[in-house]
Amino acid sequence: MRVCRERPSRTALGLLAGLFLVFCAGARAAPIDDAVGLYNRKKWAEAEAILAPLVLAEPTNARACYYLGMAFLNAGGTAALDNSREMLGRATRLAPDNAGYLADYAGVCLLLADRDNSLSFALEGRDSMIKAIALNPADLDARDGLMEFYARAPWPIGDARKAMEQASEIAKRDPKRGLAAYHAVARILERAGRHEESLAATEAAQRLAAAAPP
Repeated sequence: MRVCRERPSRTALGLLAGLFLVFCAGARAAPIDDAVGLYNRKKWAEAEAILAPLVLAEPTNARACYYLGMAFLNAGGTAALDNSREMLGRATRLAPDNAGYLADYAGVCLLLADRDNSLSFALEGRDSMIKAIALNPADLDARDGLMEFYARAPWPIGDARKAMEQASEIAKRDPKRGLAAYHAVARILERAGRHEESLAATEAAQRLAAAAPP
């Protein structure tokens, strides 16, 4: 007795192919999503264990590079900053318009500048932070980082006026945080012996506090 075997229609084949592609896409996305979940739960080593082979397999995966860099940074260790900069730098090259990637890369560069007393890292961090703020002017963390850079850095790359400008921009968006920003600038400048500039920051904080609603 012959068994009737109907050929699947083109529509059915198309649906099956579509489902297969969706399944494959989901399978590829799962490792990075798992790693990000671990990262968000502060399980840095577990996230790194997933991300490191993923980056090797997909070297142009900007998201994987970013989270691997951040996992390196948060896990700590002697090579944490160097490894983090390498991965975050790759992420920013792959996704140059991602303000968050740029801001975190800038922060690592500035940490390296402090560690190594490096002018090149300082300039790279400053310029990357400026780009991040241009892409996302509402990023107060980036503005705070740039503000501290300008307040702390020696002449000619440091600039108290530019530090105050960033504190002012922070105050426009969040007066409470702006007040803290002005006080931070005042403390940094006072410790550096720049008393007049420190006083200007303190007076700006006082004006902001007086203008704030009760």
